[in-house]
Amino acid sequence: MIRHIVTITLREDASIEDLETFFERLGPISEHPKAIDYYCGWNFQDLGDPCDIGISCSFENHADFEEYMASPHHGPPGEILRIISDHWSVIDYVEGSPLDAKAATRSERG
Repeated sequence: MIRHIVTITLREDASIEDLETFFERLGPISEHPKAIDYYCGWNFQDLGDPCDIGISCSFENHADFEEYMASPHHGPPGEILRIISDHWSVIDYVEGSPLDAKAATRSERG
């Protein structure tokens, strides 16, 4: 299983109208047939490097993830993201148990 997580820190001058447009444009990509359990919500913690919005979804395999990323519906939210945020982070990983995890350098991980 592949997990895709996006965290977004909003610009202080992000408008309500642009935020509404962002969420509207997430609608079509959130319904992508290969996306499993697509979630989006407001952060309620200020731990670490605080962010405002989190998005999370999973995929059965790499091929499904790549199909999702290549979807024409993936671009429109990104266009608004560049207006409402100067900082966002993405992590994509293969889900697994922490007991199975091994330490490795970035080059060893590929």
